[in-house]
Amino acid sequence: AAFTVREVRELLNLPAVAFHPIPTSLFPSDPSTLPRASKRLTQLLMKGSSNSISTSPKSWSLDFLLSPRSFNPTPSPSPTSLASLTFTRTALQGPDLFSPTARATSTSTTITHPASLAFRSIGYKSTALPGLSALGIPFDTNLGIIPNDVSGRILSASLGPGSLTAKHIPGMYCAGWVKRGPTGVIASTMEDAFCTAEAIAQDWEAKAMLLGGDGVGWDGAKEEVEKKGLRRVSWEDWKRIDRLERERGRKVGKEREKIKSVREMLSVLD
Repeated sequence: AAFTVREVRELLNLPAVAFHPIPTSLFPSDPSTLPRASKRLTQLLMKGSSNSISTSPKSWSLDFLLSPRSFNPTPSPSPTSLASLTFTRTALQGPDLFSPTARATSTSTTITHPASLAFRSIGYKSTALPGLSALGIPFDTNLGIIPNDVSGRILSASLGPGSLTAKHIPGMYCAGWVKRGPTGVIASTMEDAFCTAEAIAQDWEAKAMLLGGDGVGWDGAKEEVEKKGLRRVSWEDWKRIDRLERERGRKVGKEREKIKSVREMLSVLD
């Protein structure tokens, strides 16, 4: 469930509102093996609400493995409002159904729920950038992600030995929704970026092939950058910008006051 522990706890503690239990088949047999945040969330959902469904005037549920198929209006002659929603049943596929790598696939079963109100709250689906395919970077248009190894290393099935084994494209990584789909909150994306950065650092430490170049680094790009009139910002330059943002933030009681334009950022260095 794409909720924080705090969000779920507040929902479960709503006064006079009950929670319909989630089928036990949708939980792993041993939640203690899950990562810390997922474990806490799972245990909270398994415990459920203390309010009884039979005595509570209102109730709510989390219904999984359903993919929206259609929004159905009220009958004619005046179909002006929502009457129901039709979903396609999905099923998880993969060696470990409780792993982030498990994928939901459609089945032939549909189900219709009566509804008078619907909210869209699933984020935005990523799309491929022009030129990705020319670089040999695959894109899953169905899921809206770049295939990766969960740590952010971009994978290509065409590079691995045989037809079933994928291989990391040297020097290519992804993070955020294009890595895992439109799920989670800002903190989730931040932690996800940390995970990808850690993978890059591990590959660098292991001397893995990154971009497959000659290893000359900045000297190899310097001539082209200067030819285009672009300005290089060094690590020391970034630290000067960082110090100024923090100084401005302290004056207004904040951690930092962000500089809002590239032009102003560069003017700080002059």
